[in-house]
Amino acid sequence: MGAGASKAASAAINAKMNTMLSQGSLMKTEWRTLSWDEQTRSTLIESIREYKPLNQVGVSAARILLLGPVNVGKSSYFNTINSIFRNHVTAQAAVGSPLDEASITTKLRAYQIRNGREGKVLNFRIVDTMGLEEERKQGFDPSELPYILDGHVPENHQFDNKGNISQEMHGYIKLPKLSDKIHCCVIVLDANSISNMGEGLLHKISDMRGKITSRGIPMIILLTKIDKACSQTASNVSMVYRSSVIQNIVAQTSIKIGVPVSFILPVKNYTHEIELDPWVDALALSALQQMLRFTDNYFDECLSTSETGYVQPDKPSSDLWTRNATLPNSGQVDRPKQIWSPNGVGTPTAVAERIPNSVTGSMLHRQRLSANDSVRASPKIAGVASPRRENLDEVAEENKVKDTTAQDVDDILADDDVDIAKQKSPAKLIEGALPIPGAVPQEAA
Repeated sequence: MGAGASKAASAAINAKMNTMLSQGSLMKTEWRTLSWDEQTRSTLIESIREYKPLNQVGVSAARILLLGPVNVGKSSYFNTINSIFRNHVTAQAAVGSPLDEASITTKLRAYQIRNGREGKVLNFRIVDTMGLEEERKQGFDPSELPYILDGHVPENHQFDNKGNISQEMHGYIKLPKLSDKIHCCVIVLDANSISNMGEGLLHKISDMRGKITSRGIPMIILLTKIDKACSQTASNVSMVYRSSVIQNIVAQTSIKIGVPVSFILPVKNYTHEIELDPWVDALALSALQQMLRFTDNYFDECLSTSETGYVQPDKPSSDLWTRNATLPNSGQVDRPKQIWSPNGVGTPTAVAERIPNSVTGSMLHRQRLSANDSVRASPKIAGVASPRRENLDEVAEENKVKDTTAQDVDDILADDDVDIAKQKSPAKLIEGALPIPGAVPQEAA
């Protein structure tokens, strides 16, 4: 086949792939498991309603900090959670519009969630911040983040583009308690903007990530606006974990930001609805549950490093949150298998080789990918031997998307404007790199 014919064939496959992705092709197998029924929603509500930090931690409420660019849905996520527990759509936090170039949120707000109109205040706070902007001295300044993480900044602090947090400012908390600090960080990103995120934002996010992880604070990525990223999730949010489009975006996010796939949670906020949607609720609550679980991990570390350490209570708690986090005394719990990228379409490895401006692409932050890593590489794409190869091939055969093969996708992605030496395997491309926190290094062959 001549060069012209080959290029034409590649363009045809590329067009077909774009059409397929725009239509939001669905997999037969979920790549992440969540039960889509009313019982799941009710259980999540009850469990989160009963959440509270361990008594010996000495903190009455967990503090979850929302960070991210302007107009990605930070305040809208709070409104979504607040709506669920108020049993109707609310808009307590002011939100921006797609036309806004500057952040609507200009103050540090630690929002409370009440169980109903006259119910008790739940034991966590969602802390909202000013939005990030592409320009260096616009929007939230990452250099001020440590003051917030360490609990020095008072409620309702007015942010300033020029930076105005210092020890001399009014209300500065000189000796913050654990209850003043941040216990979990959430970076909120627009699922539709991952592929074209600018260098300025990536640099700011990387800067914040370093400040967060150096303090041992857990970090989660929240992907919003999934209904605009995939037509299937637009019509039915419960299709999110069968969508190859959303799976591909999650893989790209993992590589660009440098966090494990399991730390990335897609959600849809309430934006145009005036009544609750049970599947929107289930997805938002599932994300909040994971944030609170990570918060518990942070408190566990605080206890481990304290003078007294963890002390088992004389009488165990009976609330649903504690019961769900406790193994049964006998019997074996069956857990469903979860398959990542079963059909080879948009696999993390294929994405990793071709994403410019990513954490993976830099000499400082390149990571080694393995079957146990934060983004699991498919043996078919990566050329890495794996004991799971036979099982993956069987699933791949079952879940082929139309007649597009993994090789077709590889050819399509190869047309991108990224200069990658295709002869090198992914393992060689990233050899000698720094590992992702929590990732398992690949064994030497």
